[in-house]
Amino acid sequence: MNVRQKQEEDEKFILEHFLHRMEIEPEHIERGEDPPDFYMVYRSKRNAIEVTEYHSMRKGPGGYDWRAVEEEWQSIRELFIKERKRYPKLDNAHGVLFFRELEMPPANKHSQFVTELLEFGIRQYKTLTEEISSFDSFPSNYLLLNKYLEKIRLKNVNCYMTWDRDPAAYVGISEKELEKCVSKKLKNPRPQQIGLTHCKKFNDFTTLNSRFEKSSFDKVYFYQYMWKRVLCWSQNKQWEEVKPARTVRGIVRGLQ
Repeated sequence: MNVRQKQEEDEKFILEHFLHRMEIEPEHIERGEDPPDFYMVYRSKRNAIEVTEYHSMRKGPGGYDWRAVEEEWQSIRELFIKERKRYPKLDNAHGVLFFRELEMPPANKHSQFVTELLEFGIRQYKTLTEEISSFDSFPSNYLLLNKYLEKIRLKNVNCYMTWDRDPAAYVGISEKELEKCVSKKLKNPRPQQIGLTHCKKFNDFTTLNSRFEKSSFDKVYFYQYMWKRVLCWSQNKQWEEVKPARTVRGIVRGLQ
């Protein structure tokens, strides 16, 4: 799969989950000519849809780019999921990693890092209970765990778990960043969806909202995939929370 095909698959994934969260069942969806990314027929109306992913341009602790951290973590996570299948003893283990200053191992060290992580998990799995065990030091032969990890928390959950799509960090947003992210799309007379946070803060983005008002967009959606939360801006209203965040503990309301 080339880069273009991967991007198209990601955009399709985002759109499908967004529509499911909005409880929208379109009559038809087809790939657009880019722009737009998609055409969707819903209630006999044809809608043009443009999907844009937001990634923070900010620097994290230690001066590391959030985007670079996200890319490295994605690669490590996918490799871990693949390699973990060879270790069925870890089916009942749940773990949380704490990195030092969010610095990730380089690409040529991902395989070694995952191997050390799995071997350490096998080393500890017999001692795990339903109570969290925290490890902040590792044997000297685990060079990458010692270099990159502040600690690991492990527990036995008595069920099969996957390390899939867990959030690694929380990143805020500024109006300048958001405006830069969508500025090219604003010149295009197509509706769009982008994912983000806090409703009240969005209503304070006067410069960006003014640009939306002058555009030909009917609506702009912000979809936070991890929390299944949707914010919506329209020409007739300010930003509003149309779908509250969902977490393992329930629905989070009142964020606007």
